[in-house]
Amino acid sequence: MAKEGIDSFLLDCHTNDNISEIEAEFGVKGFAVIVRLWQKIYSEKGYYCEWIERSPLLFLSNWFGGNSGVTVNLINEIVNRCLENGIFSKQIYEKYSVLTSERIQKQYFDVVKRREAIPVIEEYLLISVGKIKVNVNKNVISVSNNAKNVCRNSISKVKESKENNICAPEPHDSKSDIEEQLQKDFEIIYALYPKKRGKTVAFANYKQWVSEKGKDIGGKRYHLTNRQIYIAVKKYIRQQEESGQDDYQYWKNFDTLMGRQLLDYVDLEEDKK
Repeated sequence: MAKEGIDSFLLDCHTNDNISEIEAEFGVKGFAVIVRLWQKIYSEKGYYCEWIERSPLLFLSNWFGGNSGVTVNLINEIVNRCLENGIFSKQIYEKYSVLTSERIQKQYFDVVKRREAIPVIEEYLLISVGKIKVNVNKNVISVSNNAKNVCRNSISKVKESKENNICAPEPHDSKSDIEEQLQKDFEIIYALYPKKRGKTVAFANYKQWVSEKGKDIGGKRYHLTNRQIYIAVKKYIRQQEESGQDDYQYWKNFDTLMGRQLLDYVDLEEDKK
């Protein structure tokens, strides 16, 4: 897998008013949490990080020592304030449960502009693709319905064509590589869904849908492409949003949606077009 994160990033000598506001309210711990979040983002995915229910606890465990005085509640308060004052994009967080910002993205893409391949989830972008100093026709992975798939044009043992896979896999030399690619493709779809429950079972269902044999539903096997699943999930999300259902307790758990009920939202003629 190509490296996504970077090894270092620039930190201004003089902080702006938004950072000063965090320091004024939370003290040096507030500044420390923000810097650690930047470190997490830049070192892992490069321009964003997933931020779901368990993320604050994992972040505390991985990025702070036992004597830091930082707690999960404090992290949540600081992140909420950062979303309100623009340090992180509230719009992107509410739609995709990820933390990012225009500043983070500008710095990241400037650093990695010479890389041969840069995987990008287009929905997370806050800057114009034209302003990214890379050859986007070769390097940007898009999860939009009509975007071209621009990963490498190599033959894949995953047996998914570029046209049928939102993120076409690169060549794999072992079963572990195939599993890793399936996980990566699944994560793109999972990131769309606002109710983060049942991930493990949902992934197991996903692997059955996209397998060569397909998933057995009532004695009949259905093989779905990555694209069909992505569009089906988007269709359900749109249906819920258009009905005004903003209370996620009334949404299907993700494992439920990725089970047999997924067929209610799949266009089975999609891959024949």
